[in-house]
Amino acid sequence: MNKEKYLTIRLSELLYLLFWGIMLFAKGIGMYDGQPLYKVFLVLAFLCIGVKMCITEYSYREWAVILFLLTWSAVVYRVSGEKGVLICMVTAAAMKNVSVKRCFQTGAVVWAAAMSLRFLTSLVFIGNVETAVQTKNIFGAVLRYFMGYPHPNVLHISYLALAAFAIYCVKDTYCWKHLVLLMWGNIFLFFYSYSFTGALIVMVYICLSYYVKKKRISKIEYFLVKLVFPGCILVSVIIPMALHGKAFELADKIFNNRIKLARHFLTLDNMSLLGNNLAAITTEVITMDNAYLFALVTYGIPVFLLICVGYMAVVSVYVKQKKNIELAMICCFLAAGFTEPFLFNTSFKNLTLLFVGEQVFASLNKQGAGQREFALLKNWDKTVRISMEKPQEISENLHCVWLARRKVILGVGTAAALIISICTGIFYQAEPELMVIQKENLLVYEWVRSVITVFSLSFIGFIILGMAAYFIILKKGKTDAEKLRQRR
Repeated sequence: MNKEKYLTIRLSELLYLLFWGIMLFAKGIGMYDGQPLYKVFLVLAFLCIGVKMCITEYSYREWAVILFLLTWSAVVYRVSGEKGVLICMVTAAAMKNVSVKRCFQTGAVVWAAAMSLRFLTSLVFIGNVETAVQTKNIFGAVLRYFMGYPHPNVLHISYLALAAFAIYCVKDTYCWKHLVLLMWGNIFLFFYSYSFTGALIVMVYICLSYYVKKKRISKIEYFLVKLVFPGCILVSVIIPMALHGKAFELADKIFNNRIKLARHFLTLDNMSLLGNNLAAITTEVITMDNAYLFALVTYGIPVFLLICVGYMAVVSVYVKQKKNIELAMICCFLAAGFTEPFLFNTSFKNLTLLFVGEQVFASLNKQGAGQREFALLKNWDKTVRISMEKPQEISENLHCVWLARRKVILGVGTAAALIISICTGIFYQAEPELMVIQKENLLVYEWVRSVITVFSLSFIGFIILGMAAYFIILKKGKTDAEKLRQRR
């Protein structure tokens, strides 16, 4: 941003950010592949990325790589019927001249808005939200809320993406306050999703990000980071095929029957160059909840090998550059891919694809330095100037209000939220539907969920009201001062 308070951005980058924002909004509000409205968002996003790639200048080497990747992924899509391979390839292959930082900043705003809208809408109409009663090993019977998403696990993976956006945007100032806030959100959502793996990976991620921000990382730790991706491949693909007998049974027990399920799909018939039709090899019971297994079987060996090369290269480069916050994100997302398929399907939550795309073009640019570049549409990639004067003014005023009045706002907000949540706990009455299905400690968990929800939303609401009130007072004071100055 320059002194004239204008945001200067190339049209090609702006179009990528539009693609990024449209896709994130669609997934953030809980849409999924197959819905007519999702297809509309998908077409709009791909139109943006198509124009972006036409007006961006590429070298012959870059054009060759891009056309190869997109052609191959299009063929794999035709065979497998899965759009995920196209979406992932386009996300990475269109990253030239695009700022990763701007992608995360845009994503943080869009994803937070979309997820909040989806969650609050579901909360208002909580009686119509899809639920499922399941028995967990530790908790017993629990009531899991979908909150407008395809599955409660998706709800918690969505929060993992939100945490990643937040941590990356504040990475230079990430501190214990951010950690506590994100941890509270993790606990809050857990009482809706009851996703143990989701809550665990979020907890590990926000704590690991804090650790790498505050501590000096040793060579041994960097070496362990390099082993994360190979370890995921080992457990997901190699162990199910290599182990037999008691060793296989032990591994299957440790990994909650996932080894046996993986072996079901890891057959010679399913090993192909162009993938397999997912609908033909899965059922409602026999599914693939492992991202690496999903990529290998559904997209074929070549795409799987490209994924392996891409991530191992990114991790190697980032270790050399000591990009610790990025490495923490990559490690946790890769680990989450062992129990969730979100990395390479249509979920659009694998934010680490931005790092892969950035490194692809960094490598190509290094190899082809000095090569002539050309665009399909010449001289279309203009510089766009967006006025940021008003947003900057609002941001500065809010910052001033927060610095001057944060103790009062936080104190009043916390006290009011506590009073309201205590009253909620005292006068709480379970819905008749819950009384019918009450089982074990289910009603106790519902009471906890209600109290935590009321406290969290009341606290946020009072903070917003306090900020708004002081903002109006500050604005009025500045206006009165300006009028007085003019009279003089």
